[in-house]
Amino acid sequence: MSVIVDAMGKQCPIPVVKATQALRAMTEPGTLEVLVDNEIAVQNLTRMGASQGYAVQAEQREENLFSVKVPVSYTHLTL
Repeated sequence: MSVIVDAMGKQCPIPVVKATQALRAMTEPGTLEVLVDNEIAVQNLTRMGASQGYAVQAEQREENLFSVKVPVSYTHLTL
């Protein structure tokens, strides 16, 4: 299962709230990808994921386009 959340143009805490909602809605393993346009959102998403035990990966694709990927395993779904 792959889920993409477009949080472009949204300031925190909106990207984190949308990511949290998407993670809760995931019913099978996969990857949650959150697209944002600012580094503060990347930092907050990375911090949120790490605090919940996710191995978060972030990359800058363009000047104002960042991708934050959160791999979700069966372990995370049962927490």
